[in-house]
Amino acid sequence: MATMMLRLDDLPEYTRLMERHAEMVLVYGFIEEPRLLLHGEHTHIRPTALTRQLAKSQPGLLVAAVVALHENNKVQLEHADHIFEELHCENCLQVDFWEAMLMASSQQTIIQELLFRVASVYIDRLTNTPSETHSIGPHMPSKHRPLKSADDLINSCSHYGALYPWLIVLNPAHTTSSQHQEALYKLQSLLCGPSLSVGSVMPLMERLSDETLWGFSLHLLCATRRGQYDSSIEKLLDRCPQAIIAYANHHLQDNHMVLWWQKLLPELCNRTRVAADNSILLAALKETLVVVAMETSPTEFLELMPDDGTVSYFLPYLLTCSQRHLLA
Repeated sequence: MATMMLRLDDLPEYTRLMERHAEMVLVYGFIEEPRLLLHGEHTHIRPTALTRQLAKSQPGLLVAAVVALHENNKVQLEHADHIFEELHCENCLQVDFWEAMLMASSQQTIIQELLFRVASVYIDRLTNTPSETHSIGPHMPSKHRPLKSADDLINSCSHYGALYPWLIVLNPAHTTSSQHQEALYKLQSLLCGPSLSVGSVMPLMERLSDETLWGFSLHLLCATRRGQYDSSIEKLLDRCPQAIIAYANHHLQDNHMVLWWQKLLPELCNRTRVAADNSILLAALKETLVVVAMETSPTEFLELMPDDGTVSYFLPYLLTCSQRHLLA
Protein backbone atom coordinates (compact mmCIF):
# COMPACT_ATOMS: atom_id res chain seq x y z
CA MET A 1 0.00 0.00 0.00
CA ALA A 2 2.84 2.40 0.82
CA THR A 3 4.36 1.66 -2.58
CA MET A 4 1.08 2.53 -4.24
CA MET A 5 0.87 5.83 -2.37
CA LEU A 6 4.39 6.58 -3.54
CA ARG A 7 3.37 5.94 -7.14
CA LEU A 8 0.46 8.34 -6.65
CA ASP A 9 2.88 10.98 -5.27
CA ASP A 10 0.97 10.99 -1.98
CA LEU A 11 4.00 11.39 0.28
CA PRO A 12 2.06 12.24 3.47
CA GLU A 13 0.03 9.02 3.20
CA TYR A 14 3.14 7.07 2.22
CA THR A 15 4.93 8.38 5.30
CA ARG A 16 1.97 7.56 7.54
CA LEU A 17 1.83 3.99 6.26
CA MET A 18 5.57 3.46 6.66
CA GLU A 19 5.51 4.81 10.21
CA ARG A 20 2.87 2.26 11.22
CA HIS A 21 5.51 -0.49 11.30
CA ALA A 22 8.74 -0.93 13.21
CA GLU A 23 11.91 -0.95 11.13
CA MET A 24 12.60 -4.65 11.67
CA VAL A 25 9.06 -5.54 10.58
CA LEU A 26 9.68 -3.65 7.35
CA VAL A 27 13.02 -5.41 6.89
CA TYR A 28 11.32 -8.81 7.26
CA GLY A 29 8.77 -7.70 4.69
CA PHE A 30 11.54 -6.81 2.22
CA ILE A 31 13.14 -10.23 2.79
CA GLU A 32 9.83 -11.89 1.92
CA GLU A 33 9.30 -9.66 -1.10
CA PRO A 34 12.65 -8.37 -2.50
CA ARG A 35 10.89 -6.97 -5.56
CA LEU A 36 9.71 -4.09 -3.42
CA LEU A 37 13.30 -2.83 -3.53
CA LEU A 38 14.77 -4.46 -6.64
CA HIS A 39 13.50 -5.23 -10.08
CA GLY A 40 15.14 -7.05 -12.95
CA GLU A 41 17.38 -10.09 -12.93
CA HIS A 42 21.09 -10.87 -12.70
CA THR A 43 23.16 -7.99 -14.16
CA HIS A 44 20.05 -5.93 -14.92
CA ILE A 45 18.93 -5.43 -11.31
CA ARG A 46 17.78 -1.84 -10.71
CA PRO A 47 16.37 0.06 -7.72
CA THR A 48 12.64 0.60 -7.50
CA ALA A 49 10.90 3.89 -6.77
CA LEU A 50 10.57 2.76 -3.14
CA THR A 51 14.32 2.17 -2.95
CA ARG A 52 14.98 5.67 -4.27
CA GLN A 53 12.59 7.15 -1.73
CA LEU A 54 14.18 5.23 1.14
CA ALA A 55 17.61 6.49 0.08
CA LYS A 56 16.30 10.04 0.58
CA SER A 57 14.10 9.67 3.63
CA GLN A 58 15.16 6.50 5.51
CA PRO A 59 18.73 5.58 4.50
CA GLY A 60 19.28 3.49 7.62
CA LEU A 61 16.27 1.32 6.78
CA LEU A 62 17.48 0.89 3.20
CA VAL A 63 20.95 -0.20 4.32
CA ALA A 64 19.51 -2.62 6.88
CA ALA A 65 17.17 -4.06 4.25
CA VAL A 66 19.89 -4.62 1.64
CA VAL A 67 22.15 -6.24 4.26
CA ALA A 68 19.27 -8.54 5.21
CA LEU A 69 18.65 -9.41 1.56
CA HIS A 70 22.30 -10.33 1.14
CA GLU A 71 22.47 -12.39 4.33
CA ASN A 72 19.34 -14.28 3.24
CA ASN A 73 20.77 -14.99 -0.21
CA LYS A 74 18.27 -12.73 -1.96
CA VAL A 75 20.92 -10.48 -3.54
CA GLN A 76 24.63 -10.84 -4.25
CA LEU A 77 27.22 -8.31 -3.11
CA GLU A 78 27.99 -7.03 -6.59
CA HIS A 79 24.28 -6.54 -7.29
CA ALA A 80 23.85 -4.63 -4.03
CA ASP A 81 26.82 -2.45 -5.01
CA HIS A 82 25.18 -1.81 -8.37
CA ILE A 83 22.00 -0.63 -6.64
CA PHE A 84 23.87 1.99 -4.62
CA GLU A 85 25.77 3.07 -7.71
CA GLU A 86 22.46 3.52 -9.52
CA LEU A 87 21.36 5.70 -6.62
CA HIS A 88 24.58 7.74 -6.99
CA CYS A 89 25.52 6.86 -3.42
CA GLU A 90 28.95 5.37 -4.12
CA ASN A 91 30.76 7.44 -1.50
CA CYS A 92 28.08 7.58 1.18
CA LEU A 93 25.29 5.00 1.51
CA GLN A 94 27.36 2.35 -0.23
CA VAL A 95 30.09 2.79 2.40
CA ASP A 96 27.43 2.66 5.12
CA PHE A 97 26.30 -0.61 3.54
CA TRP A 98 29.83 -2.04 3.58
CA GLU A 99 30.26 -1.07 7.24
CA ALA A 100 26.90 -2.66 8.09
CA MET A 101 27.91 -5.80 6.18
CA LEU A 102 31.05 -6.05 8.31
CA MET A 103 28.83 -6.09 11.36
CA ALA A 104 26.52 -8.77 9.95
CA SER A 105 28.55 -11.09 7.72
CA SER A 106 30.46 -14.17 8.86
CA GLN A 107 31.87 -15.06 5.42
CA GLN A 108 35.64 -14.54 5.61
CA THR A 109 36.15 -13.92 1.89
CA ILE A 110 33.52 -11.18 1.91
CA ILE A 111 34.87 -9.73 5.16
CA GLN A 112 38.40 -9.35 3.76
CA GLU A 113 37.05 -7.77 0.60
CA LEU A 114 34.93 -5.32 2.58
CA LEU A 115 37.78 -4.45 4.96
CA PHE A 116 39.95 -3.53 2.00
CA ARG A 117 37.13 -1.47 0.47
CA VAL A 118 36.36 0.57 3.58
CA ALA A 119 40.06 1.11 4.32
CA SER A 120 40.48 2.38 0.75
CA VAL A 121 37.57 4.78 1.25
CA TYR A 122 38.96 6.11 4.54
CA ILE A 123 42.38 6.67 2.94
CA ASP A 124 40.71 8.42 0.01
CA ARG A 125 38.76 10.67 2.36
CA LEU A 126 41.90 11.55 4.30
CA THR A 127 43.67 12.33 1.04
CA ASN A 128 40.90 14.42 -0.51
CA THR A 129 39.17 15.97 2.51
CA PRO A 130 40.66 19.22 3.86
CA SER A 131 42.05 18.54 7.32
CA GLU A 132 41.56 22.06 8.68
CA THR A 133 38.11 23.01 9.90
CA HIS A 134 38.24 26.29 7.96
CA SER A 135 39.49 24.89 4.65
CA ILE A 136 37.58 25.41 1.44
CA GLY A 137 38.40 24.13 -1.98
CA PRO A 138 37.46 21.74 -4.77
CA HIS A 139 37.50 18.66 -2.54
CA MET A 140 34.87 19.70 -0.05
CA PRO A 141 33.50 16.69 1.87
CA SER A 142 30.05 15.29 1.24
CA LYS A 143 27.24 16.60 3.45
CA HIS A 144 26.12 13.01 4.04
CA ARG A 145 26.47 12.02 7.66
CA PRO A 146 27.63 8.39 8.05
CA LEU A 147 25.07 6.09 9.65
CA LYS A 148 27.73 4.74 12.01
CA SER A 149 30.42 6.79 13.74
CA ALA A 150 33.82 5.38 14.63
CA ASP A 151 32.64 4.88 18.22
CA ASP A 152 29.54 3.02 16.99
CA LEU A 153 31.67 0.65 14.93
CA ILE A 154 34.18 0.09 17.74
CA ASN A 155 31.35 -0.81 20.12
CA SER A 156 29.36 -3.02 17.73
CA CYS A 157 31.76 -4.52 15.18
CA SER A 158 34.59 -6.86 16.15
CA HIS A 159 36.72 -5.86 13.15
CA TYR A 160 37.14 -2.33 14.56
CA GLY A 161 39.40 -2.21 17.60
CA ALA A 162 39.48 0.32 20.43
CA LEU A 163 42.09 3.00 19.72
CA TYR A 164 45.40 2.37 21.47
CA PRO A 165 45.96 4.81 24.38
CA TRP A 166 49.08 6.35 22.79
CA LEU A 167 47.04 7.49 19.80
CA ILE A 168 45.32 10.06 22.03
CA VAL A 169 48.58 12.00 22.17
CA LEU A 170 49.04 11.95 18.40
CA ASN A 171 45.44 12.59 17.36
CA PRO A 172 44.42 16.19 16.68
CA ALA A 173 41.79 17.51 19.05
CA HIS A 174 39.16 19.55 17.19
CA THR A 175 41.77 20.94 14.80
CA THR A 176 40.51 18.99 11.79
CA SER A 177 37.15 18.88 10.03
CA SER A 178 34.65 16.40 11.43
CA GLN A 179 34.68 14.36 8.20
CA HIS A 180 38.46 14.16 8.23
CA GLN A 181 38.55 13.24 11.92
CA GLU A 182 35.90 10.53 11.48
CA ALA A 183 37.80 8.94 8.57
CA LEU A 184 41.00 9.06 10.63
CA TYR A 185 39.44 7.39 13.66
CA LYS A 186 37.81 4.67 11.54
CA LEU A 187 41.08 3.84 9.77
CA GLN A 188 43.01 3.86 13.04
CA SER A 189 40.36 1.61 14.55
CA LEU A 190 40.68 -0.88 11.68
CA LEU A 191 44.46 -0.92 12.20
CA CYS A 192 43.92 -1.48 15.94
CA GLY A 193 41.51 -4.32 15.18
CA PRO A 194 42.27 -7.99 14.58
CA SER A 195 41.05 -8.49 11.04
CA LEU A 196 42.50 -6.04 8.52
CA SER A 197 45.50 -7.37 6.60
CA VAL A 198 48.07 -4.56 6.87
CA GLY A 199 49.97 -5.88 3.89
CA SER A 200 46.92 -5.43 1.66
CA VAL A 201 46.65 -1.70 2.39
CA MET A 202 50.35 -0.79 2.49
CA PRO A 203 50.41 0.34 -1.18
CA LEU A 204 47.44 2.62 -0.44
CA MET A 205 49.10 3.98 2.70
CA GLU A 206 51.89 5.41 0.56
CA ARG A 207 49.41 8.10 -0.51
CA LEU A 208 49.38 9.45 3.06
CA SER A 209 52.25 11.65 4.17
CA ASP A 210 53.74 11.13 7.61
CA GLU A 211 54.57 14.83 7.97
CA THR A 212 51.50 15.44 10.15
CA LEU A 213 51.16 13.69 13.50
CA TRP A 214 47.93 12.00 12.40
CA GLY A 215 49.61 10.73 9.23
CA PHE A 216 52.60 9.61 11.27
CA SER A 217 50.25 7.73 13.62
CA LEU A 218 48.87 5.66 10.73
CA HIS A 219 52.31 4.70 9.44
CA LEU A 220 53.40 3.87 13.00
CA LEU A 221 50.34 1.64 13.44
CA CYS A 222 51.24 -0.26 10.28
CA ALA A 223 54.86 -0.67 11.35
CA THR A 224 53.79 -1.89 14.79
CA ARG A 225 51.31 -4.37 13.31
CA ARG A 226 54.19 -5.72 11.21
CA GLY A 227 56.32 -6.23 14.32
CA GLN A 228 58.79 -3.40 13.62
CA TYR A 229 59.07 -2.35 17.27
CA ASP A 230 62.69 -1.19 17.28
CA SER A 231 62.26 1.31 14.45
CA SER A 232 58.85 2.36 15.80
CA ILE A 233 60.41 3.24 19.18
CA GLU A 234 63.08 5.33 17.44
CA LYS A 235 60.55 7.15 15.25
CA LEU A 236 58.22 7.86 18.17
CA LEU A 237 61.09 9.24 20.26
CA ASP A 238 62.03 11.45 17.29
CA ARG A 239 58.54 12.79 16.65
CA CYS A 240 56.49 12.55 19.83
CA PRO A 241 58.45 11.34 22.89
CA GLN A 242 55.57 12.18 25.24
CA ALA A 243 53.72 9.18 23.78
CA ILE A 244 56.51 6.65 24.24
CA ILE A 245 55.51 5.29 27.67
CA ALA A 246 51.89 4.80 26.61
CA TYR A 247 53.17 3.02 23.50
CA ALA A 248 55.54 0.82 25.53
CA ASN A 249 52.91 -0.01 28.15
CA HIS A 250 50.59 -1.24 25.43
CA HIS A 251 52.93 -3.03 23.04
CA LEU A 252 56.05 -4.05 24.97
CA GLN A 253 54.47 -6.91 26.88
CA ASP A 254 55.00 -10.67 27.09
CA ASN A 255 57.54 -11.70 24.43
CA HIS A 256 58.34 -8.06 23.71
CA MET A 257 58.94 -7.07 27.36
CA VAL A 258 62.73 -7.31 26.90
CA LEU A 259 62.57 -4.30 24.57
CA TRP A 260 62.05 -2.10 27.65
CA TRP A 261 65.70 -2.64 28.59
CA GLN A 262 67.22 -3.84 25.33
CA LYS A 263 65.90 -0.96 23.20
CA LEU A 264 63.95 1.71 25.06
CA LEU A 265 66.28 2.17 28.04
CA PRO A 266 69.49 2.68 26.01
CA GLU A 267 67.66 4.97 23.56
CA LEU A 268 66.41 7.15 26.42
CA CYS A 269 69.83 7.22 28.10
CA ASN A 270 71.55 8.33 24.91
CA ARG A 271 68.92 10.91 23.97
CA THR A 272 68.63 12.35 27.49
CA ARG A 273 72.39 12.85 27.58
CA VAL A 274 72.49 14.99 24.41
CA ALA A 275 69.10 16.74 24.47
CA ALA A 276 69.03 20.45 25.28
CA ASP A 277 65.53 20.25 26.81
CA ASN A 278 65.22 16.74 28.16
CA SER A 279 62.36 17.06 30.65
CA ILE A 280 60.05 14.81 28.60
CA LEU A 281 62.81 12.29 28.01
CA LEU A 282 63.78 12.31 31.70
CA ALA A 283 60.20 11.61 32.72
CA ALA A 284 60.09 8.71 30.26
CA LEU A 285 63.45 7.43 31.53
CA LYS A 286 62.19 7.39 35.13
CA GLU A 287 59.09 5.42 34.19
CA THR A 288 61.19 3.04 32.11
CA LEU A 289 63.55 2.41 35.03
CA VAL A 290 60.57 1.59 37.25
CA VAL A 291 59.50 -1.10 34.80
CA VAL A 292 63.03 -2.43 34.31
CA ALA A 293 63.56 -2.63 38.09
CA MET A 294 60.40 -4.72 38.37
CA GLU A 295 61.21 -7.09 35.50
CA THR A 296 64.95 -7.80 35.84
CA SER A 297 67.22 -9.34 38.44
CA PRO A 298 69.80 -7.15 40.30
CA THR A 299 72.59 -8.71 38.23
CA GLU A 300 70.78 -7.93 34.98
CA PHE A 301 70.05 -4.40 36.16
CA LEU A 302 73.73 -3.80 37.00
CA GLU A 303 74.72 -4.82 33.49
CA LEU A 304 72.32 -2.24 32.07
CA MET A 305 73.74 0.69 34.02
CA PRO A 306 75.83 3.08 31.87
CA ASP A 307 79.50 3.68 32.59
CA ASP A 308 79.45 7.41 31.88
CA GLY A 309 79.56 8.61 35.49
CA THR A 310 75.81 8.81 36.02
CA VAL A 311 75.53 5.60 38.03
CA SER A 312 74.24 7.45 41.10
CA TYR A 313 71.06 8.31 39.19
CA PHE A 314 70.28 4.62 38.81
CA LEU A 315 71.05 3.51 42.40
CA PRO A 316 67.50 4.04 43.82
CA TYR A 317 66.09 1.83 41.07
CA LEU A 318 68.80 -0.79 41.67
CA LEU A 319 67.85 -0.76 45.37
CA THR A 320 64.19 -1.29 44.47
CA CYS A 321 65.18 -4.14 42.16
CA SER A 322 67.30 -5.76 44.91
CA GLN A 323 64.57 -5.44 47.55
CA ARG A 324 62.01 -6.95 45.23
CA HIS A 325 64.35 -9.83 44.45
CA LEU A 326 64.96 -10.52 48.18
CA LEU A 327 61.25 -10.56 48.96
CA ALA A 328 60.37 -12.80 46.01
